Amino acid sequence: MSLPAIQIEGLRVEAGSRRILEVERLEVGSGEVVAVMGPNGAGKSTLLRACLGMQGGVSGRVSVLGQAVGRLNHVALTRLRRSIGYVPQALPARSQMPLTVREVVGIGRAGRAGLFRPMSRVDKQAVEEWMERLGIADLAGRAFHEISGGEQRKAVIARAMAQEPRVVLLDEPTANLDLGWRERMVEAVQSLCVKSDLAVVLVCHELEVLPPGCRRVVLLNRGRVVGAGEPQDVFTEQRIIELFGPGLMAIHRGNRHAVIPLGGAA
Repeated sequence: MSLPAIQIEGLRVEAGSRRILEVERLEVGSGEVVAVMGPNGAGKSTLLRACLGMQGGVSGRVSVLGQAVGRLNHVALTRLRRSIGYVPQALPARSQMPLTVREVVGIGRAGRAGLFRPMSRVDKQAVEEWMERLGIADLAGRAFHEISGGEQRKAVIARAMAQEPRVVLLDEPTANLDLGWRERMVEAVQSLCVKSDLAVVLVCHELEVLPPGCRRVVLLNRGRVVGAGEPQDVFTEQRIIELFGPGLMAIHRGNRHAVIPLGGAA
């Protein structure tokens, strides 16, 4: 039996004397999409940083692809990160990325094979494939700083996927997008879900952004796991009241989910 892609046991993250995250046990298998949800300050991004070895104040065990992150030296950690596609919540400032969309996506191949190695035919094919799959092939020659925020997010996801990761960590990929772009981004994430043996962890606030392929939610609140399971089992009426207050309800239809005001139910 193969090891989980991500395995967490007894994780504690402290800032000074304050504990900001506590996860007793969490596993994400290859081929699985898991959403990590919760209010602001719940510890969602901290969890991703712990998986990347970028978070201080960590105790316990975090293993990614069978390697204990906290025990790796810099060289070994850099090597492991080549197998992790990470899409942060904050995009690079437009003025700080004077590159074309194709060049931005190509950074993923450089990170995988080495910054100073010329791109091979296989590298170029991977870049073109992921621009096509995420619907930005027609933007390849455009300057990254000239395209929209939604298009930039797709380019950054394509960059992560071009490095052929085995684990993908997405931190609020739909943040600050309008409804149309949000749905396009859900479709983009769903396209990752159909890639076999890829473990995807999606950090988000809203049920509406869960792709159909996401069948498990880990709910955090104040740094602790308060629920885990299928979305319809985690987001019960009582839990929604506890997290967000009265007057809201969750609806679950066709592997898509949403929270709406009670007055809007028909």
